[in-house]
Amino acid sequence: MREAMEAFETKRKSKVVTLEEAASMVKDGMKLGLGGMMSWNGPNAFVREIIRKGAKDLTLIPTNVAGYQIDILLGAGCVKKLYMSYIGFEFIGFAPNFRRLCESGKLDVVELDEEGLLQAQKAGGIGVAFFPLPDGMLAVDTVKRNPDWYKVVEDPFTGKKVVVVPPLRSDICVLHAGKCDPYGNAQELGNPETLLYRSADKVIITAEEIVPLENTMANYRGVTVMGSFVDAVVEVPFGCHPGECSGYYTLDQGHFRKYIEAGKTEDAFKRYLDKYIYKLKNHEEYLEKIELAKLISQLKYRY
Repeated sequence: MREAMEAFETKRKSKVVTLEEAASMVKDGMKLGLGGMMSWNGPNAFVREIIRKGAKDLTLIPTNVAGYQIDILLGAGCVKKLYMSYIGFEFIGFAPNFRRLCESGKLDVVELDEEGLLQAQKAGGIGVAFFPLPDGMLAVDTVKRNPDWYKVVEDPFTGKKVVVVPPLRSDICVLHAGKCDPYGNAQELGNPETLLYRSADKVIITAEEIVPLENTMANYRGVTVMGSFVDAVVEVPFGCHPGECSGYYTLDQGHFRKYIEAGKTEDAFKRYLDKYIYKLKNHEEYLEKIELAKLISQLKYRY
């Protein structure tokens, strides 16, 4: 069995790259899909790396409920357009850069309800011209506010009015998982973003640890992202900080509160970016900056 597995692996090409190499795949003006549900499983180390590299004019497509991974890109001036239904920090507070930019009118936002955002990604993933939404959507405010996005058509079978949304795809989607083998089969213990990665031209997985293919095959029921969709795999321990990675560590509330305070003004947030991104060379220096050893002693494992 082992000999057969080793022969099988030699025929496949490892997709493991460095964080810097993966970040270089993101070009200015791209549509970027970013995983993570609120404070869980955001590809935050990857996001900091593309900020460090000076990415600009990005269009962001998040999950239905996003947070830090989107807000920090907004504050760094990397974003031209944003599709969203929720950007925030849950019980800790509002997303400061998102709020500030929206209030100033400096951000091009397509505000959608959760169903409209998710079903648009589904349409993009399966290759259909549009996707119908459930009954009752005609009464939803976001439908009324976005007539260029939501359209009303007649159901050819019943004659009823139906709200539909167009397909939404990204050039690159980035997800963070707890475990991933070298070929891109990821085991994501939190909320799998199936629609997001299936509606992307390329997929990057950042992971807490890269495990052998044996591990993936032995735990195949836990695989939530299929390697056939994945183009690059990066091992990034504590890659979700200051958020949490399901099965590994919880969120750093103290850092989140510092972040929200810094985001209240443009000048204060520039100082935050200097301290935690621009004056650091890489993710390893970031972990030193946040005093990882001290942090580990304070964080409680969820599982």
